Amino acid sequence: MTSSLEGHALPGARAAVDHLLAFLSTLHSTATLKPEPLGQAFGVQLGPDSTNGAGWTVYHSPDLGRGWTYWLQQSDARPSIKNGFRFWFDHADRAADATPVCALPLDRLRSTLTTHGWVERPVPSEIGSILAVEFSKNDVVLTLTPRDGTDIGGTACVLAIQTTDGH
Repeated sequence: MTSSLEGHALPGARAAVDHLLAFLSTLHSTATLKPEPLGQAFGVQLGPDSTNGAGWTVYHSPDLGRGWTYWLQQSDARPSIKNGFRFWFDHADRAADATPVCALPLDRLRSTLTTHGWVERPVPSEIGSILAVEFSKNDVVLTLTPRDGTDIGGTACVLAIQTTDGH
């Protein structure tokens, strides 16, 4: 069931989130976190990431509307670090209203991941609050921190998600 916010999100944001959830639903190993499978899952081609250099690839979408884009970034494994990836919505104005890209309420992410075998675990801080939420499956750990989302009218919207044990 689609929330009211999801229904009002830009079509490109909804499509990107649908690709993300479909990919995460079938992800079983960090070995799959390579440019070709990620690109196929999103229907895009990742290219060299000049900001980070060798071992990194990236895709930056065209404007989805209202100045919003999304990024898909991948990093190759190195000694003691697994392949990793990050997905996020971006706007040049950090104070821009995120309603147009609120296509992934936290509740939808939770239900989709747990339905496909992911285990959710809160990461507590030293003083009792929650620092992050992790979702794990086999050797993959995804992390959400407070800076990866926003509250829109009482709905927690996920704007970014990344692997923890990659780069």
